[in-house]
Amino acid sequence: MTASNIRDAHDRDTENEKWLEGLTIELRLLDVNGTRIGDAVATAREFLADSGSLAEESFGSAHYYAAELSLPATADAAKEVRGATLRSGLGLLGLMALIETVVPLRHQTDVTFGLGVVLITIAVLTIIAFLPRLLPTIIVRIVSHGKVRAFIDGAAVGLVTTLVFVLISLWSADRIVLSVPALPVFIAAVVLLIAPPLWAQFHHSYQDDPIVAPGSAAADTPRISIGIRLFLVATNWLLVIVSVILCALELFMDTLSR
Repeated sequence: MTASNIRDAHDRDTENEKWLEGLTIELRLLDVNGTRIGDAVATAREFLADSGSLAEESFGSAHYYAAELSLPATADAAKEVRGATLRSGLGLLGLMALIETVVPLRHQTDVTFGLGVVLITIAVLTIIAFLPRLLPTIIVRIVSHGKVRAFIDGAAVGLVTTLVFVLISLWSADRIVLSVPALPVFIAAVVLLIAPPLWAQFHHSYQDDPIVAPGSAAADTPRISIGIRLFLVATNWLLVIVSVILCALELFMDTLSR
């Protein structure tokens, strides 16, 4: 075997392992049982080893293939989804309050909540509340119509939603609902933002449902990879990360305007 062939085989194996890790993540996000994930990944790995082909060429994207497998979710998946929805709603509420509060807190003034902010907050929380019911439809649409069509549909929905929110903001620009001291609101916002990911971090672990390869025992299963751990941690703390970025932008824009 030439050096070129060895290099090509190594590159193919590296790409396939990345794809298999992506498949693991996608199946985890679909709340599939660890044993079933182990079976699916082992089957795909065996096929790729025998065929010598690239996973992307054989199966398509990891996201598409995970949805196409239609593996059943765990028994407590619905409860987990409701809990995640509640945590997301509280975190988003904290995020929006924090963005409204950070500049008034800097200047030690009261924070005012306009009618537009209140209406938009209610609308966003309503969308989050109904999101678990919409997710199966969204996944099926992505699989049946393709990622490009799904992206176009998502972009259109996002554009219309953003336009509606902008119109609400313009319509209610001078309508103030309440004005309160910034510090208590800031503290409450930080609690709402940080408490949900902290709870999730300490009360839920994917090691409770390890990925078990066929013929192996759960005790012999290696710990999940660092890449998957980092992905899960980043997903859990996503709203906190976004809030830090948005608050920094708010303070920067406030500095420029003075």
